Amino acid sequence: MKKTIYYLCGGLIFFLILLISIEFYSLNSFFYFIQYDKNNVYQNITYSKEDVKNVTYNLIDYLKYDVDLDYKDIFSDKEKSHMKDVKYIFQKGFLIKRLSIIVICIIIYMGRKDMNNMLKSFNKSILSTCVVFTLLCSIISLNYYKYFTVFHKIFFNNDNWLLSPKESIIINLLPLEFFKSISIYIFMTILIVSCIVISINFFLIKRKKLEPKL
Repeated sequence: MKKTIYYLCGGLIFFLILLISIEFYSLNSFFYFIQYDKNNVYQNITYSKEDVKNVTYNLIDYLKYDVDLDYKDIFSDKEKSHMKDVKYIFQKGFLIKRLSIIVICIIIYMGRKDMNNMLKSFNKSILSTCVVFTLLCSIISLNYYKYFTVFHKIFFNNDNWLLSPKESIIINLLPLEFFKSISIYIFMTILIVSCIVISINFFLIKRKKLEPKL
């Protein structure tokens, strides 16, 4: 029973890494600005660079805090409606992240006297989850647009996410290439952080074995 709980906790740790990685890039204005340069956004829209930056800050603040999408009335009603749905998903993600941290801390505290077995189970679970996650991402990469559409149909119960480049500043700032890039960054970050966590666990296991028994 203990090993099952430890194994599930390892999966929860991986899921927490996923949520934190998504949050880090999705709410990072610096990342957005890099992508704008990469995708030639400033050359393809009529808004000034200052407006683009302020729109970006407004979007990120909207997802993080209790503020409105109100910069110069740039956003259409459809955009506002879609971002309301996006914000709802982010709020659920924030809640799940906090609950995950609490559950993980409780399990680690309860299993502190069985640290070696717990850490070994964590590593096995994180490693196996990484393998499954990598396979899933590999499949998605074969036809990113298809699965991008599937994702939106699963998480949104309307078609407000189908924005027109002629009418929406959001779709101009965040084209498909932006989402491809952010997906790659999130994927790489998850793998790197997971490897770091596994390495730390492995180090703690080895150190525990070398400790003199009193």
